[in-house]
Amino acid sequence: MILIGNLRNFAASTLNRLVLTYGLGLILVFGVIGAIGLLSFDHLLDLDIRQTVQVEHESLMEVYRNDGRDAVKKIIAERVREPVNREAFYLLVDKNDAVLAGHRNQIPIALTRHKGWVRFPWRAEPDSDQVLAYVQPLDNGDLLITGHTSGAQSHLRELIVRLGFLFLVMLGMLTLLFSWLLRRAVDRALEAPLDTVDRVAAGQLNERVAERVGNDGFARLGHTLNRMLDRIHVLVGGIQSSTDAIAHDLRTPLMRLKTRLEQARLESRDENGVQKIDAAIAEADQLIATFNSLLRLARIEASHELPDKNLALDEVVNDAVEMWQLLAEAKGQGIDADVDSVRIDGDRNLLFQLISNLLDNAIKYAPMQSRIHVQLNAKDTSAVLSISDSGPGIAAGEHEHVFDRFVRLESHRGTPGSGLGLSVVRAIAIQHHANISLQSANPGLRVVLRFPLANDNVSGNMDKMSSN
Repeated sequence: MILIGNLRNFAASTLNRLVLTYGLGLILVFGVIGAIGLLSFDHLLDLDIRQTVQVEHESLMEVYRNDGRDAVKKIIAERVREPVNREAFYLLVDKNDAVLAGHRNQIPIALTRHKGWVRFPWRAEPDSDQVLAYVQPLDNGDLLITGHTSGAQSHLRELIVRLGFLFLVMLGMLTLLFSWLLRRAVDRALEAPLDTVDRVAAGQLNERVAERVGNDGFARLGHTLNRMLDRIHVLVGGIQSSTDAIAHDLRTPLMRLKTRLEQARLESRDENGVQKIDAAIAEADQLIATFNSLLRLARIEASHELPDKNLALDEVVNDAVEMWQLLAEAKGQGIDADVDSVRIDGDRNLLFQLISNLLDNAIKYAPMQSRIHVQLNAKDTSAVLSISDSGPGIAAGEHEHVFDRFVRLESHRGTPGSGLGLSVVRAIAIQHHANISLQSANPGLRVVLRFPLANDNVSGNMDKMSSN
């Protein structure tokens, strides 16, 4: 099952299928060329044997015409006894099928009287060599048969076939090797552009692809991606600027509106009117909080500097847990913290706000009498922070969507909030080069952030791993 799964994953790659198609096509072409070459080789061997037999046969016929049958018998007997003529075949038969001279004990079947070329096995064994012979009826009724075995040529043919098969096997192995090397080269060529696109998709809009020199497809890909990213940056920047300008321009009128509502409440003597004014003030506070969140998000996204170096992230986490513990206890909840000493490069205030937003969400959506778990430790070269609750959680299909601005799930519509909390969290995570992911806590939601460790912390962590 594992092998089948690996084969399916291998076949799912378009590049793998393309390379294998060309490789199999190359093997097929060489196979056809080899088959044609083998057929040509067989034809040349057969032609060479026929020419050799024809020359020997003509020499015997010349002796027969000049000196008669006895001279032919003598020559055949001498040639049969010579060790150099192991591949030659001679036979002289009278009209009564009696063997007069030649390889009388090597014929497994009786030769019928006919003129021309004939092929028969040299011996009765299944793997015996073949004899290609020419049958010539003589004037006196005798039968002169001159032939040649194909033993050496057959062995040479078998050797060529084996070498050809070995060549095809090696060609197949080289095809697989070149397929892997080509796949690796293409993956490496695409790795940097794809990583850049992933970082842009995560919110780092200033990232650009390193362009190649030349006119090939990879150079064009880098140039096209950068033009597209420039355009996206301009469009997103325009949207963000408009949103920030609106938030900034409307916050002042909203503050004045809230002040007048508060004055009206102080001057009102109608209890019903006071309740309505209080509701209006609460709505104004919500609007002001939303605009403040927008402006805060704009400042975070506009900033690219991290003033603090080698910051103790565990201290920030403990401070945030201590502050939100009181609110959790007020709802009958509790926060359990398992925090190791970890140091990263970052902004303390932004990180505190990130953790606060996550704890706020966990407390808001977790049920009464539940526990919220906060864990911080170092793994390899990353600081891993996770916050888990036992609330309703978020469906897997909504994990990326909830980080967008003003997004609120249907199950969260009745709770207070502006839908900007996770947007702020993502913006801070991006600024700290952190990877953020949402997971199911069964039940509830687990938010996991991976921060790159500070250089000193990385060295210490690697030393600890090597000592273990």
